[in-house]
Amino acid sequence: MTSPSSQRTVIPKERRRKRWSWCGYYEKTARGIAWDTLREALRLFEGKSSEPRERFAIDLGCGAGRDTFELLRRGWKVLAIDNQSGAIRLIRSNVRTKDRTRLRTRVVSFERTFLPKCDLLNASYSLPFCSPEHFGSLWRKIATSIRPSGRFSGHFFGINDEWMSLSDMTFHSRKQVKFLLRHFKIESFHEKEWEGKTASGRKKHWHVFSVVARKL
Repeated sequence: MTSPSSQRTVIPKERRRKRWSWCGYYEKTARGIAWDTLREALRLFEGKSSEPRERFAIDLGCGAGRDTFELLRRGWKVLAIDNQSGAIRLIRSNVRTKDRTRLRTRVVSFERTFLPKCDLLNASYSLPFCSPEHFGSLWRKIATSIRPSGRFSGHFFGINDEWMSLSDMTFHSRKQVKFLLRHFKIESFHEKEWEGKTASGRKKHWHVFSVVARKL
């Protein structure tokens, strides 16, 4: 699947701002509740199913595991993927004993990851951290991995986001996000801009698309 070029301003690598320490981010978010997009996707799965069955989800850019643990709690098999080994160690150290047989983990970057077939591909606040040069390939992997009637849940950063000037991140316009989802039925789509803070407490202007979509 090919998307229009993401709009961004390129700046030299030496001028890129350090957003936060990933270890610090994981510590601050480890006990957070699952994101709304994941909870909505799970509600849609549960509302349609007439009989319970074990499903398989990929949590891409899983971080400290707030979504991974919710999926496991609801009986899903999960492949949790992150490029930071510290994130995977946190998940493995915190997973409940009864959930361990349903959890697989992988430490790998976006550009090198392999995505097996799944019922749900969840990417909460992770996709923007894929570099523009690799985003098209990553999205094709995502779209291919999701089975028909499976779902995508996750977030994209908009072009008005404060981090737009960072050349190692990917941003999209509303039109570009809709283009990426052209082979999906959009079930939930929210665009929001607000003045907020990062996990480290720094003030930031956010521009985020929150999406749940079912593959046709």
